[in-house]
Amino acid sequence: MKILKRHLALSLAALLLSAPAYAINKGQIDFADLSAFYGEPKVEVNLSSSLMNVIGNFADEEDPDVANILSNLESVKVRVYKLNGELEKANSTIDRVSGELKTDNWETLVTVNNNEENQKVRIFSKSTLNVIDGVVVMVVSPEKDGGEAIFINIVGEIDPENIAKVTEKLNIEIN
Repeated sequence: MKILKRHLALSLAALLLSAPAYAINKGQIDFADLSAFYGEPKVEVNLSSSLMNVIGNFADEEDPDVANILSNLESVKVRVYKLNGELEKANSTIDRVSGELKTDNWETLVTVNNNEENQKVRIFSKSTLNVIDGVVVMVVSPEKDGGEAIFINIVGEIDPENIAKVTEKLNIEIN
């Protein structure tokens, strides 16, 4: 019985110590391997919570709603890669990442497959207790100079209706 109690106590301690680390990464995905796959991104945006607060303070006078939205965000990451006509490679990456997100209990919000134009769009969200913790947007678009792959991850408390306001305020253009 003593051994069981000790294992239970150790397990509980490990869970409590790991909870803050998990909470920090809730809703976040890692884009690190994409550069190895596609080379350097042509656009890279990394906005931390402290920078979001600064932007929110500037936005507060113009649009208090946007300032409030930004204050609830932990990070915004955007990567845009040139594909040089290698659309299949990007589409397979989107399929792989989509599978990983589904395995990690992300919810599929939007799926678009335009096979004629070799285009894909995927939007996922991760929620805890009816609060969205993160949104991932992945797009393969053949429209510009051999195609683009766009990967966006927004982390923090997110009201889905406010995503357009945030991307507009941060000048993030999604075709």
